Amino acid sequence: MFIWVLLHMRIWDTASTNVDCHTTAGDFSISLDRDLSPLGVDRFLELVSDKFFDDQIIYRVIPGFLMQFGVAAVPRQHAKWDRQRFEDEPRKQSFKHGTVSFAGGGRDSRSCHLFIAFSPNGLQLGNAPHETPIGEVTSGIEVLDKIQSNYKAAGYADLTFLQNRIAAKGNSFVEGEYPKLDRFKWCRLAEGEL
Repeated sequence: MFIWVLLHMRIWDTASTNVDCHTTAGDFSISLDRDLSPLGVDRFLELVSDKFFDDQIIYRVIPGFLMQFGVAAVPRQHAKWDRQRFEDEPRKQSFKHGTVSFAGGGRDSRSCHLFIAFSPNGLQLGNAPHETPIGEVTSGIEVLDKIQSNYKAAGYADLTFLQNRIAAKGNSFVEGEYPKLDRFKWCRLAEGEL
C-alpha cells in the first residue's frame, strides 16, 4: 500500500529501483529502469507492494529462451491484477540475458504476467507490442541458469497451460503433479530503497 501511495503521488521518481527476489533456486536482484518503461515499472512495484510474488510458481521455463511467471498463489489476488491491463510503451532497448519484461497477448494487454529472457534465443524478443524491457537481473544471474537446469533435470515439457490452472485453482492444484517447479518465495524492495 505504501508503495502504491508513493507511485500515485509521484513521490517515487527515481530512475532506477532495485528489487530482491528469493527463489527456491537462489536469490537474485532486479534493477528496474523507469526510463525504459514508466508504466511497467510502476506496475511491477505495485505487485511487489501487494506481495503478489509470494510463493509464486515459475510455471514456464524454456531453456535458452525465457522463464515465465506472474500467476499469484491465491486465485483472488491473481484475478485482481490480471484484470488491470495497462498500455504498451515503445521498446527503448534490446533484450539480453536477464532482461525483465511483461508478457501479454496483443496490444495493451500487459497486466501481471512477466518473463525473464535467457540467451541465446531470448535476445530475439521485442517484436510484440507488449515486449518492453522494464529492467534486468543485476546480481544472482547464475540463479537463472540454475532455474533452467532444474527444469531440464525435472524433465518437464513446456507447461504454459499451467498458467490457467494456477489462476483458477491456486498453487495446490499443480504442486502434486509438478513438485520440482521452482518458485519465488518473495520479492521485496532492496534494503535502502526507501
